[in-house]
Amino acid sequence: MQITSTQYNTFREDVLRNQPLRKTVSLTDLKFLTMDCVEYSGLKLGVNRQAIKDLLKIVGISVSGMNNLEESVGEDAAQRFLNAIKNAIGASKGTQVTIAVTHDRVISRIQKSGGTDLISAETYFDTFERLANDHHLDIVSLDFNKGNGNIYVNATAGKSEHQVGNLSDEVFKTGLSFSRTMDGIQADPYMHRLICTNGMTSRMLEESFCLRSMEPKMWQEFFQHMDKIEKMNFAPSKFNDTVIRAINTPASLRELERGMSLLTQNSNIQNDELEIFFKGAKRTYNTLHAAGIDTAKLTDAQKGTVRTPIPVWDVINGITDFASHNYGYEKKANADRHMQVQAGDILSKQFDTANLVLNQPF
Repeated sequence: MQITSTQYNTFREDVLRNQPLRKTVSLTDLKFLTMDCVEYSGLKLGVNRQAIKDLLKIVGISVSGMNNLEESVGEDAAQRFLNAIKNAIGASKGTQVTIAVTHDRVISRIQKSGGTDLISAETYFDTFERLANDHHLDIVSLDFNKGNGNIYVNATAGKSEHQVGNLSDEVFKTGLSFSRTMDGIQADPYMHRLICTNGMTSRMLEESFCLRSMEPKMWQEFFQHMDKIEKMNFAPSKFNDTVIRAINTPASLRELERGMSLLTQNSNIQNDELEIFFKGAKRTYNTLHAAGIDTAKLTDAQKGTVRTPIPVWDVINGITDFASHNYGYEKKANADRHMQVQAGDILSKQFDTANLVLNQPF
């Protein structure tokens, strides 16, 4: 369903009113009081799990390594260790970080400064509106994450339709998925399947563009890129070949389980309900178990070599079907957008079973 101008204006006002504060600070000025609370300039601020992951990446410590340290020496000692490492790195390199702070004073993201320019929500909306007017885009979905300030808009290009070969079921409205995150502005191909109104976003195709700088040269390149893909009707150049390949390639057990896990991890759907979206999954497990294959004992790599009777394309459509409709399940915030992007990533990667050699002499 198309978003009206009134709905868009309401969304924009809500986003601008609830944007997290973003501020660039010295890394040494953030003092951990506990593992979920820091002090900055006399203020106590909460720290969520994602911000902790961001900080550990900046100082070069793995999440698993920090968890192991906390288990072995306790939270207080781990917090003192993190402060010491953070201060040593911050002092020696003069490291500046950009923090995103929510309205309830929780740091939701921490990013090393210098890699990207801060692109405001106002600039994001002004840019999208220019694109929408220039390329006649119709908005189909809007999402905003109040925790980290990420903004997402999916839009289709007017009445344009794209059919994959002579496949009557594979007709799409093409357009853009337009987002603003801590990394900048991202524009990706957006494909809206008409037969079941499933939406999918792909960030792994050459038509994607990430704008990380406010420099005039980068803006010029960005708008030139948008003009270029409009001339292609917003359809990725390799989309037809990729879809046909996905239709003709059996999904691996790993790919099937990745699809099912996306639903269970992002909603309250139960395992015995997954067959609704992944038809043939129950029969797949029953057949494998009857053949003496204990799927629970297989490694992730081994699952990638196990063929299923379910095409990769059906796995992708199971994900996008669930993500694009309200079937009465409770979903996490921004889960639909996340699942649509993950479905696009599955389509864009090398399929697990594409290069399996089944009949070998040895």
